[in-house]
Amino acid sequence: MDFLSAITGVIFDHAWDPIRRHSGYLISYKRNINKLVTKFDELDALRKDVQRKVDAAILERLEDVKDVVQTWLKEVDIMEKEVKRIKEKVSVISNKHFLHIGLHYKLGKEAANHINTIDALLEDGNKFGSVSHKRPPISTTDSLLYNEGFVIFDSRKSRVKKILEALKNEAVHSIGLCGMGGVGKTMLVKDVAKQAKDQRLFGEVVMVTVSQNIDLKRIQTVMTESLGLHLSEVTEEVRAVKLAERLATTQNKILVILDDLWETLDLSKVGIRLSQMVATCKVVITTRNKDVCKRMSCEEIVELVTLSNDESWRLFASIAGDVVEFPTMKKLAQNIVKECAGLPLALVVLGAALKGQKPENWKTVLKLLKKSMEVDLSEKVFQSIKLSFDFLKTETEKSCFLHCCLYPEDWDIRKEELMHLMVGGDILIGDETLNDAQGRVDLLLDQLKARGLLLQGSFESSVRMHDVIRDAAIQIGAVADHAFYARAGQGLKKWPSTTESDMQNCRRLSLMRNDIEDLPPMQYPKLEMLILSLNERLSSIPEMFFLHMGSLMVLDLSFTGIESLPKSLFCLTNLRVLNLRDCRYLKDISHINGLKRLQILILICCPVSIVPEVRYVISSEMETVAILADPFPALEDLTIQNCQEMSEIISLPASLQAPCFFQRLRYLTIESCPRLTHLFSYKQAIQPLQCLESLQTLNLRGIQSLQNVLQPFIRLPNLKDLHIADCGVRYVVSSETETVAILADPFPTLDNLQIRNCEEMSEIISPPTSLQAQCFFQGLRLLNIFDCPRLTHLFSYKQAISMQHLSELYIGNCDVLGVVISKENEEEASSNTHVADHESYNCPFPNLRILILVNLPQLTAFHHPIAPPVEWLHLTSYNIHGCPKLQEPLEEQIRSLHARMEKKKAGSVKGEEDEGEEDEREEEEVGDL
Repeated sequence: MDFLSAITGVIFDHAWDPIRRHSGYLISYKRNINKLVTKFDELDALRKDVQRKVDAAILERLEDVKDVVQTWLKEVDIMEKEVKRIKEKVSVISNKHFLHIGLHYKLGKEAANHINTIDALLEDGNKFGSVSHKRPPISTTDSLLYNEGFVIFDSRKSRVKKILEALKNEAVHSIGLCGMGGVGKTMLVKDVAKQAKDQRLFGEVVMVTVSQNIDLKRIQTVMTESLGLHLSEVTEEVRAVKLAERLATTQNKILVILDDLWETLDLSKVGIRLSQMVATCKVVITTRNKDVCKRMSCEEIVELVTLSNDESWRLFASIAGDVVEFPTMKKLAQNIVKECAGLPLALVVLGAALKGQKPENWKTVLKLLKKSMEVDLSEKVFQSIKLSFDFLKTETEKSCFLHCCLYPEDWDIRKEELMHLMVGGDILIGDETLNDAQGRVDLLLDQLKARGLLLQGSFESSVRMHDVIRDAAIQIGAVADHAFYARAGQGLKKWPSTTESDMQNCRRLSLMRNDIEDLPPMQYPKLEMLILSLNERLSSIPEMFFLHMGSLMVLDLSFTGIESLPKSLFCLTNLRVLNLRDCRYLKDISHINGLKRLQILILICCPVSIVPEVRYVISSEMETVAILADPFPALEDLTIQNCQEMSEIISLPASLQAPCFFQRLRYLTIESCPRLTHLFSYKQAIQPLQCLESLQTLNLRGIQSLQNVLQPFIRLPNLKDLHIADCGVRYVVSSETETVAILADPFPTLDNLQIRNCEEMSEIISPPTSLQAQCFFQGLRLLNIFDCPRLTHLFSYKQAISMQHLSELYIGNCDVLGVVISKENEEEASSNTHVADHESYNCPFPNLRILILVNLPQLTAFHHPIAPPVEWLHLTSYNIHGCPKLQEPLEEQIRSLHARMEKKKAGSVKGEEDEGEEDEREEEEVGDL
């Protein structure tokens, strides 16, 4: 009996477990749902923390997100949709006030299963030590393969061959290439690297420009980044050990090129220990001084001399053009080539400068070159650069060239940064927008590159300046008319020693990328531009530092360690550009309130917490924004990214009279602000909010909490382009109450509307019952809507008829879209039926030229059945694909329309011919009379 009891008990337990579990789904239905919501809230908080780390990795450290983290985030997104679906079903059941046993059981079971999944996701998410990894190194060889303008002459071929042979020689570990500035050392060593790579002598090539001031840490950083090695160590000694280990243990042999050495460099301090790397690493250095090669014990020294007469002529002719072969010009050109003394840089710069010039200008250049015949070759290079500078056609072009010398040697100069300097310095007069200014700067830089004064940078949006040309530019810029003072990248520990007279006339001062810690009290009454960026040890600015800088228009403090801005900032009444990017310790910007002429404010990656009345900034770590006044009436371009806590852009109480905001703002981009619910919150129900009246482009991306773009009484009268992507908006135009009517088109000049991946959008315009009979988007020309799974229709019939200018319509991947143009209320529908019975019928979108309808599985008709066929007389292109339920023969209508149009056109031509014949007969009859 005991045995049978035991067996029975086991059977009962096994049978009861599933019964108890399944009955629990029903009995514990509510508890499971509540637990699911609580658990997901915990998961959501973890997701936001992980997402912040992901954003920082992508935007700040330029790293790649780990695959496991991306997969985890996607799984959390899927879970969020599941929880939302369950909550919606629970809400429907609760409203019906009856017990639905089957549905309760199903939801209880789903909730229990999802709780287990969430527990697993929480466990996985909490294990993430890091969310990203370094991107694969950008191959230095790739940039070496691009050797713009390099011509290999016979005198160079022998040097290239000699270096390659030395690289093949196992007994040679270091090679020196020496020659004067401008003779072509860098171009030649790049060609050597390319050939060495092609011949598979080395698996990896690393090239570092050293320049006049040796910066060990920077050399180590460039090398390790090129080799894909991450160094978190601070001290140069420890970094050297790590780098040496990488170089000694590599499977791919490494060629290290140290370009432009001015003095002896201890390779072991960098991490290059050639005695331990016989089989893995070789070094090539370039220098102007042959003694540097000797002191560094280079086993092979190659000297690069000037070009021969024939080579010089061929190089100059290739740049200056066929004009040099004209009988009247050839002798003049040959004399100019002779004065260039075989220096490639001088030949290239002068050839580009003289191309297309009048013969008189060629004669002037020759005369000036002959004046410098007694000076050394380096002076001849300077003279050629100076002459090329003088031949620049406009002062704007000259100023653009000189601004490039404000950056450190061999620096990748970002085109956008240069545009900011020139806009702030009031140099680009006449450009209305920042886009216009950027386009103008890009054109100027292309012209300077064509003249040989600038080089292409490491990436498309940058340029570089040859070190010899930069030296010349600094000399040219230092004269009184230009008043440039450039000491960038010179390793300065303190403010440079200058005479008071020098600073009295200085207008543009760059101390970029130094180690300055303290700023002395100075009087710079004429200073217009001050660049202190990348002085990382600079932690504070004296309170009265800006007291005597009333002319300052551009201030760059980016990448410094400052914690606050000084009181004397209010003295900068002419300041137009303020760059505080990556000031990671900056908390207090309360003194910017008086900068009424400020046009560009950059606070990216800047954790501001103490602000003036306005808390709008360009930032990545901001909290809620509340603007009570417009402190930046000149601001034109605003970008807000990754502001995790921001809920509104403008928030005003009902008691406050509506001021004007952002009066000159033309471009506004808001991206990845998950808690932003309103762009503008204004409680006045009788007075319009005046803001953004100059806005032309509005980009909204990744704002899941945003429910609508505009509320009642807000208009964007000059908006041309509106782009909405990955947002939670339900409507573009919305009214929050049934009693409020929008009486005017909020987008009267909108030309281009693009909506993508807005999962919550159900209608373009909020429910017609809440709006009076007002039509919108009457100037819209292009409408593009994709991936909006809840969108049921686009517009009402009356609205579509009013859109007289719409010429391009693209709709795709909208899962529940039933019709494009919906049936209005009965009164309007009957009115439209009446209209349809008369010849005065108006066609929706009457000027449509392009129609694209793709992947719309529920689309049954273009508009409601009682309307007559469409009359798109201007339609030239259409594509209807993936619309299986389309009942209305839309394509047949379009083909029929085209046939009628062709017939009408043919009839019109025949009518004209008949009229012509009749006119001829009448003329004959008149003639007979």
